[in-house]
Amino acid sequence: MPTNSLRCSAVALTAVSQVLAAPLTTVLLGERANTGAISDANVSPVTPAGYAFAIWGLIYLGSLALAVYQLLPSQRNRQLHRRTGWWLAAGFAMSTLWVPVFGTRTIWLSQLIILVLVGCLAVAAARLTAAGPASSTAERLLLRLPVTCYLGWATLAAAAGFATTFRSLGMPERAGWVSIVSSVLVLVATAISVYVVTRQTAAAGFAFAACWALAAVAVGTDEPPIRWLTVAALLVVVGALVLRTVRSRQGATVLLG
Repeated sequence: MPTNSLRCSAVALTAVSQVLAAPLTTVLLGERANTGAISDANVSPVTPAGYAFAIWGLIYLGSLALAVYQLLPSQRNRQLHRRTGWWLAAGFAMSTLWVPVFGTRTIWLSQLIILVLVGCLAVAAARLTAAGPASSTAERLLLRLPVTCYLGWATLAAAAGFATTFRSLGMPERAGWVSIVSSVLVLVATAISVYVVTRQTAAAGFAFAACWALAAVAVGTDEPPIRWLTVAALLVVVGALVLRTVRSRQGATVLLG
């Protein structure tokens, strides 16, 4: 069907475009568009340690694997891809757009874009959960876990992104009220993470990415209260996932989809 081909192509093209966004932005805008430098210029108590961003390599690899998987002849016409494909394409497109917008230092707009990315991934993840257990190991590894892992990272990145946005709008790097704002962001991210790992399937992907981000904040922050709060948040997310898995009769589905 033409519609299926169009959808599959959109997912594939946007999966590739988000990988190319960073190098192309550097070529077009120069080193001033370096996302790491911009992040460092707007550092906050919840800015993750630099190594945390290496997870983008895994996310991009998962997105490309997902794109190839849904292009397979046996997958093209599946209802599962029809219900999630356009949401994933929209999410990948937002990821692509975020890089040049952030590179131009229009940080408030880049934050809105990442919120849309989270929303698109959240809808896709919810629809995958609603579809029931995965039909194969390939579906778990090439579709379900890549989506939830991406969602986990994007959710925590959005929380940290609020602090980056506030800094770009004039919030100081340190102040009593800045610590309060940072704590609230960690608590909100934790609450969302617990909700996801106790409601969605393939929750191991989400928990891995969320805990990766929380651990990086704990390493990167120079404020002990924020450090201990993020460590506690990490333990709460892991505990929620373990408790749900132990209580469930479908532990593999809870963890892997």
